[in-house]
Amino acid sequence: MSPPEMANIWIPAVSGLVGALIGGAITYCTVRQQLQHASKEARLTREHVLKREVYLEAAEGIARSVNYLASISRSDLTIQQLSHIPGETGAWVYRVHVVGDLDTVKALDRANESLLHHCLDLMVKKMKWEEVRGEAAALHDQLAQRGADAEQLVAVLQALSAPDAPPDARVLAHQVTQDIRAVHTEMAELVGVCRQASDRQYQAHRDLVAASWQALAEQGPLLADAVVHLRRELDLPLDEKDYLDHSEQGSRRSLARLKELLDQLDNE
Repeated sequence: MSPPEMANIWIPAVSGLVGALIGGAITYCTVRQQLQHASKEARLTREHVLKREVYLEAAEGIARSVNYLASISRSDLTIQQLSHIPGETGAWVYRVHVVGDLDTVKALDRANESLLHHCLDLMVKKMKWEEVRGEAAALHDQLAQRGADAEQLVAVLQALSAPDAPPDARVLAHQVTQDIRAVHTEMAELVGVCRQASDRQYQAHRDLVAASWQALAEQGPLLADAVVHLRRELDLPLDEKDYLDHSEQGSRRSLARLKELLDQLDNE
């Protein structure tokens, strides 16, 4: 077979083989790109689902913390009773640090740190109020006891003043009369002390409620900012400026209402 004849046979075969190799390479690259894209989309979907779960948990945790903050000023709950309220473990904070973007982490940290600061501040005021309330209660109990003592002395005096009383009853009656006067004098002094203690108790509770109201109002914009970052990461549509303005206006209205109530109480 002559060289030209061999060339006519081998050139088409080689061309076909090269074309097959090129086609296979193109197909391989295309499939690889598709697999990489699918893998990336699956990873992004998993991250999105994970973030959504963590951020919903964070929202619930913040809500529980705000509810706890609002409960501190309640006069029907003591500090011991507050300790039995289902609290917030704060585990969501660390989960946010794992999955969240830095801006979101910072926004939630600002809100959480503010909540903690306000809770500690209100707890100090709560302890002061409970201390003052205990002192006032003890003074009122003392006043009630002295009142009961006075009633007993009056009953004794009436018995000593009866027509059938023994001969030495007049001397005893005179002593009992002196005791009654002494008890009444002590009660009059206790009334003034009790009034002062009640005033201190009222002022301490007023300060606690005012601080609680102000804390909740100040917390609003921080929580709104955190919500904006959460929704931004979850690709949830939101008019951020309108939302933040709405939260800011709500906080200003709350503080203005607080001032009105305090002025009203001070003028009564």
